[in-house]
Amino acid sequence: MKKNIYSSSMWDGRKLKVSILVPTRDVVHSQFAFSLAQLIKTTEKSNIETYLFFDSSTILLNQRERLVKMAMEVESDYILWLDSDMTFPSTTLLRLLSHEKDIVGCNYLKRSKPVKPVAYTNVGDWDSWVPMETKDELVKVEGVGMGCILMKTDLFKQLEKPYFEFRYKEDTDDWFGEDFILFEKLRNSGGEIFIDTLLSNEIGHLGIYSFGKSNQ
Repeated sequence: MKKNIYSSSMWDGRKLKVSILVPTRDVVHSQFAFSLAQLIKTTEKSNIETYLFFDSSTILLNQRERLVKMAMEVESDYILWLDSDMTFPSTTLLRLLSHEKDIVGCNYLKRSKPVKPVAYTNVGDWDSWVPMETKDELVKVEGVGMGCILMKTDLFKQLEKPYFEFRYKEDTDDWFGEDFILFEKLRNSGGEIFIDTLLSNEIGHLGIYSFGKSNQ
């Protein structure tokens, strides 16, 4: 058999299972679909058993709860959360796995103005966002959007259900999302969250832009 570039993969021979979990609505962006197809192709060539689960419904909390259950049912070692409005390199999963962390993901920009990153070193301070600068080492954070993040499935066995909740933040008159509530629970059980800043700068967040006279 002809040897290819994946034959000496660091994952070769390891019985590793990863579930890719995508909460979505009725349709997904074509650029996301292309990124996902390339990621699965690259990952499976590296001898990683890869599962893909979509949940197409309207209540995000229910979607995430059901998706975690699916990952547990196939006994996945890791979960890769992806949002259906993201773009990413085909090597994204392999690069996140290579860090050998319980929780590691990507920072990326919001789709609305003011355009700021979604990772924070202090989730109680919205001005503590992590800039889109590259560093050789991982950056530790308290919270980050779940558009592209890897975590060990067993982490959920340490938590009581529901895993995902919303919470009103009275001092700023807004809400903590289900992602930050999950990370709070994981931090309280000893978990640490890290960001790969190099990979973060290769991540795209897709949106809809209105072209008109006002932006000529």
